[in-house]
Amino acid sequence: MQLFFVGKLNIYKLFSYARRALYIVTQKVYNHGMPCDMITLKALAAELTSMLEGGRINRIQSADRALYFGVRAKGKNGVLTLSYAPNAAGIYLARSINDAAGVPGNFCMCLRKHLTGAVIDGFDIVNEDRIVGMRLTSKNELNDAARYTLYAEIMGGASNVILADASDTVIDAARRIINENSRPVYPRVVYVPPTRGKTELSSPEAAGILLEAENAAEVYGALNGLSKASAEELLYLKNAVGAEKALARMNNLYSSGVYRPGICSGNGGYYAYPYEAVKEDFTETGTLSRAVDMCLGAAAKVRAVAARSAKVRKLLKALEKKTARHIAEDLETIQNSDRAERYKELGEILKCNIHRMERGMSIIECDDFYNTRSVKIELNPTFSPKKNIEHYFKLYSKAKGAKAYAEEDLKRSEEMSDKIRELKTYISNCTAEAEFNEIEAELDRASGKRAARGAAAKVRAPKKTPPYSGEYKGYIFYVGRNSAQNERVTFELASPGDIWLHAKGFHGGHGIVVKKSGDVPADVIEYVARIVAGYSECAASGRADVDYTVRSRVKRLKGTRVTYTGQKTVSVEPLRPDER
Repeated sequence: MQLFFVGKLNIYKLFSYARRALYIVTQKVYNHGMPCDMITLKALAAELTSMLEGGRINRIQSADRALYFGVRAKGKNGVLTLSYAPNAAGIYLARSINDAAGVPGNFCMCLRKHLTGAVIDGFDIVNEDRIVGMRLTSKNELNDAARYTLYAEIMGGASNVILADASDTVIDAARRIINENSRPVYPRVVYVPPTRGKTELSSPEAAGILLEAENAAEVYGALNGLSKASAEELLYLKNAVGAEKALARMNNLYSSGVYRPGICSGNGGYYAYPYEAVKEDFTETGTLSRAVDMCLGAAAKVRAVAARSAKVRKLLKALEKKTARHIAEDLETIQNSDRAERYKELGEILKCNIHRMERGMSIIECDDFYNTRSVKIELNPTFSPKKNIEHYFKLYSKAKGAKAYAEEDLKRSEEMSDKIRELKTYISNCTAEAEFNEIEAELDRASGKRAARGAAAKVRAPKKTPPYSGEYKGYIFYVGRNSAQNERVTFELASPGDIWLHAKGFHGGHGIVVKKSGDVPADVIEYVARIVAGYSECAASGRADVDYTVRSRVKRLKGTRVTYTGQKTVSVEPLRPDER
């Protein structure tokens, strides 16, 4: 049996399953539209035992209400994921730790203390319910063997992960429960699994219940740990092979001959074998863990991208609001700059009337030789005549300086406003944590935060992310999805004779078609132009103009800006490869 998912699954197909799974969750059919129940989890526990028994935990991380255990088992590395998110709880093997994994919480630190270096002894179903107990052997502070159980309660909104010692005393939990009306789950209390008051599937009474049941609701309501999908399947099997054989098969799916795990494209669910209701839309995955990973793992990545996007957009919105306020203030200052000349005129008038001024005067009326009328000028009674005159000339200098500063600041603010528009486009192109880090780094540079930190705080440069790349009719091409990728596409990957593309009049990605001998065919340029438009500000447009020229005619300007000459234009329909 293959340990980890290494199949060539199309990334677009994976994300379509993720979006379907999220839709199912939103419609509140999680654990009902697909069999995430005791039957499926029991098969999964047996599968994980065969794959990970004797494996050693060497790394533990947490993020987005999920725990990631780096495991070395049977000569291979993998990541055991325990998710306790209300809408995506599950346990499965993933290929890598979620790149959104960040600062560990208290429970993660507790797990690191007790379980780093622990050996996995196996997985069991607890209390004939949706609870998987992972048995482990580790070392305590005295280097003696210590046994632990990590309980994964996969129960939708009530999902939890609990660490208990050999005596089943709770050490800590991801979600502590301190409520006199429910079972306690917090340190130093004995772990008590939740009870449902239903008949267990393995009990002698289960066959009688199944025989008397007329519909799936009766089976679901009487037997413990079932989903509605499994209840419907049990009714079908009762008519096909009899109640006792149906219960025997469903109670031990992993060892049965029907065990063929996979996913259903119709409802985005994972199954231990093709149920009668979904067999028409069923795709086998080899292992049940792979099926769960395809459904929940991809959905988790979609949620992580959405959460990260919301965070960066919030920062960008705050900067946009601040920039708009600066622009309004600068425009007001510039519009009021005519006061500067008036302060100078009043100072000159006072100079001509200094012989009439005395300390203690608060106002003086003089002839305004600039406007051929009289004017009343306010004075500070505590100032001397000379100081009152100097005061108006100082106001003139200050107003003139404010205007000059406002003009410079307005230019900077308008550039920042343009940069914000550009970053908004790049955020919509992000698909991974590292790309969001690049956007944040660029946001820091644009707003001056990174320069302000100076040498006091050494900031690690974000990990470089590759641009989108592909091949069309034998021509390799690259398209940048943010400023950092555009820089690499245009000035690192491209040769002078390659074809360079950019959406005309819009912010967005730079594209490169690697030239071979002869001219690049027009249909190749048009195809890459569609992708360039798709990763640009005009992505939502029905049609967009894309300029293209040879790379040697593209010159670098300030920052990430470029200028180009000798371009031709092609009108295309924008295309996002990840949305086909």
